[in-house]
Amino acid sequence: MDLVKDDKIRIPLTKELMELLRIIACNSHILEKYVFSEARDKSEYDLIRMMANVMEKTGLDKHYIYAFIKTQRMLTKENKKYVSAEDIREWKSAIRQYDKLLETGALKPTDSLIPFISASKTPLNPKKGKSELKRLFDSRNFHALIIASSRKQFLNYNFPDAVFSAYKKLLNTIKEKSGCIQEDGITLVTTVFNAKDPILVTPLAKWSQDPSIQEGIMHLFMGAVLSVRNVFAHKDIYLTETDATLEYLSFASFLCKILDNTQRRDDGNSSAKGVSV
Repeated sequence: MDLVKDDKIRIPLTKELMELLRIIACNSHILEKYVFSEARDKSEYDLIRMMANVMEKTGLDKHYIYAFIKTQRMLTKENKKYVSAEDIREWKSAIRQYDKLLETGALKPTDSLIPFISASKTPLNPKKGKSELKRLFDSRNFHALIIASSRKQFLNYNFPDAVFSAYKKLLNTIKEKSGCIQEDGITLVTTVFNAKDPILVTPLAKWSQDPSIQEGIMHLFMGAVLSVRNVFAHKDIYLTETDATLEYLSFASFLCKILDNTQRRDDGNSSAKGVSV
C-alpha cells in the first residue's frame, strides 16, 4: 500500500503501520465506521490522537500524518479511485500546507503534530437511555425468535452478543426445520437452500419453477453466515452503535420470516442425512 503525496511521488507505509491497519481491518465489521477495540466511548480527538501517535512512533513521513489529521482520512494509491475529486484536493492541499509550515519555520521536521489535532470531546456513540433502547427495539416488530434471543442483551447494552445470539438462533432454527442437525454454517445453508436439491423451498421458487429465486435465498443466508454470524462469533468484536445493531437484528428477523415461509420438499428426494421428506 502506497500513500499518495502527489501524482508522481509515493512513499511506502512502514511495516508497523501496515500491521496496525491490518489489525484494524480484521477487527472491523460491515456497519460501523470505527474499528479500534479501544474506541468505546472515545471522542473524535481521542481517536485521531491514537492514530497520529502510532504514525509518529513508526516514523511515517510527517506530510502524511499532517494530512491525516487535517482530513481524517488516509489516501492511498489503492483507495484513491474510490474517493471524490474534492477529497483528493483536500488531501493534497494538506500536504502543501505542511510544506509551507516547514518553509516558514513555523514547524521543524522533528516537531510532533499532535497539537494540530483540534480537541473535540463529543462522544462518537452517546449512550441512549434504557427507555429509548426499549422503544427503538420494540418499534421494529422483530420476529419472535429475535425478541427471545436478543431483546434482553440489547436492553443491557450488550450489542455484540445480541447480534450473535440472533444469528445463532436463526441457524439453530434452520437445523430444526430441515432436520440437518449435524450441519452448521455455510454447509448447513447450502445444503438446505441450494437450488438443485433443496430441503427447504421458498414458495415463490416452487410456484415459478425458477431456480434462481431459490439460489438467491441461499445466498442471503450465506451472507448472514459469512459476514455476520462468523464475525460476531469472535469474542474481540465490538459494537457500540445502536442503529447498526438494530440493522443487524432487522436482517436476522427478515431471514426468520423467510424461513417461516419455506416448505419441506415433497418429492422424497432430499439429500439430508436421516431425513425423510
